Amino acid sequence: MRRHTMPLQLDALDWKLIAVLQENACLTNKEIAARVGSSEPTVRRRVKRLLASGLVRIVAVVTPFDLGYRVVALLGILVDQSRLPEIAEALAAIPEVRFAGVTSGSYDIVAEVWFQNTEDLVEFISGRLRAIQGLQRVETIQVLKLIRYAYDWGAQPSAALLPAPGANTSRPRLAPSP
Repeated sequence: MRRHTMPLQLDALDWKLIAVLQENACLTNKEIAARVGSSEPTVRRRVKRLLASGLVRIVAVVTPFDLGYRVVALLGILVDQSRLPEIAEALAAIPEVRFAGVTSGSYDIVAEVWFQNTEDLVEFISGRLRAIQGLQRVETIQVLKLIRYAYDWGAQPSAALLPAPGANTSRPRLAPSP
C-alpha cells in the first residue's frame, strides 16, 4: 500500500469527488464534473492527484459470501508486544487475511479472514497461524450473516471529527521503513 509523506489538504471539491467515485468509479470525468459542479479538466487533475497520492484507489468490491466464501471470521489476537512488527508483517502476507489492524482494548490485533469451509478455517488457525512466533492467544468469531458491509470509508466526516487546520494527520507506523 502506498503512503504519501505529506497528508493531502482536502477541500469540499475533493470530498465531493471521493463521494462520487465511491458511488460509481466508472463515470467519465465529464459526468463526474457535472455531478460535482466543476469543470472536466479540474476533475481530471484532482482525481489524478488523489490517485497518485495513494489516498484513493479504484477497486472492485464484492462481499465474501457472494464470491462463494462460506466462512468469514474475525480474529481477536493477543501477541508478545516485542514481536508486534514482525507478527503484523506475517499476517499482512497471508492471502486469507482480508483485513488486519493493530488495536487498543481487549486485543492487540483484529483480523478478518475468509475461507471456503470450516475445515480450512481450522487448518489456518491450528497450522499457519500457530506457526507465527509471538502469538499468545487467538479468539475466533465466525460471522453467520452479514448485516452491513460498507465501503464508504473515507466519506467526509462531520466537521466535529475533522482535524484542526494544520494538524498532523499522517498515519502512524508500526516500524520504520527499511
